[in-house]
This record gives sequence, structure tokens and C-alpha cells, in this order.
Amino acid sequence: MRRLLPGTFSLAIVCLITLGGCGTEGFVMAPVSGRVTVDGEPVMGLRISFEPVGGESRPVPGPESIAITDSDGRYSLATTDKGWRGAVVGACRVRIWTIPAAQEAALFDDRDPNYDPIAEIKAIKAQMRASTKKKAPKRPTGLLPQRFNDKTELSFNVPSEGTDKADFQISWK
Repeated sequence: MRRLLPGTFSLAIVCLITLGGCGTEGFVMAPVSGRVTVDGEPVMGLRISFEPVGGESRPVPGPESIAITDSDGRYSLATTDKGWRGAVVGACRVRIWTIPAAQEAALFDDRDPNYDPIAEIKAIKAQMRASTKKKAPKRPTGLLPQRFNDKTELSFNVPSEGTDKADFQISWK
């Protein structure tokens, strides 16, 4: 029987841990939460997403994370595909949408056992397509201006240690 060189076992363990990672396929996740206010007031039911920004050093930056604000405007991100908590560390594009209230109960309660994140994403994309065909709606319709979603001006750099201060103050105007 062949004897292993000193340190070979330790190196093998380190390699397995590194290759296995945390199940995040080459990107790092960190917990992210915060608060969204619109004209200084919290709004329940807003959809917020963090989309990692790719580049030469990060051609496949990782999955999008999404959340729904509660009655105090607070949210906590998770990925839609595998349910990982948090967002990808690094630069992210941030988008904030509203969804018509009639759809909310049936489709967007992420605590409901029948919650379908794919259906939620499809509804958000449908809203995006519809909003590009019309003039920006006024406040009574509940839709935020495109500069916060379709043509977002928002970004956030997710720190490796995570944060609970990913706050956004936006306006209906």
C-alpha cells in the first residue's frame, strides 16, 4: 500500500471544500436587507431585485435576488432559483417595481406554500413590457417611474460581510 505524502490529506480536504463551496457555483453570497420608502413613507408589496453586474472579471456574476417589502417597507433578499438567502457580493443593479394589488394575494405571498417565484418573475417582466408601451402612469395606478425599474438608476455594492442597511429612498415623481 502506498503512503500519502505529509500534507496531501489536508490539501485534498481544502480542495474539496473549495470546489464544493457553499453551493454558490463560483460566486459569494452575503445577507442583504434594508428598507424602501417612497416620498418618505414605507410601502408594502414593492418588489425589489438585486441583479449582479457582470464584466471581464465576472462574466457569469451569479443569480438575481428578490424580495417583497413588508408594511414598514423592510425586505430581506433571497435568490429566486435556489432560495439562497442574500445577494451576490459586489456591484448589483437594483430595480424596484409595484405589482397591481389584485395579483398580490394570489401570486406574490412568498410565505404561502404555493408561492411560485417563476410566476412572480413572469408577472414582473409583463409589467415591464406593458410600462414601455405607455406613458409613465400617475401615482393612483401604483406604478413607480421607470428610472427605478426598467431604466433603473439604482445600484448597490453588496459587501462581503452583508448588510441590513441597503436602504432606498425613492419618489413617485
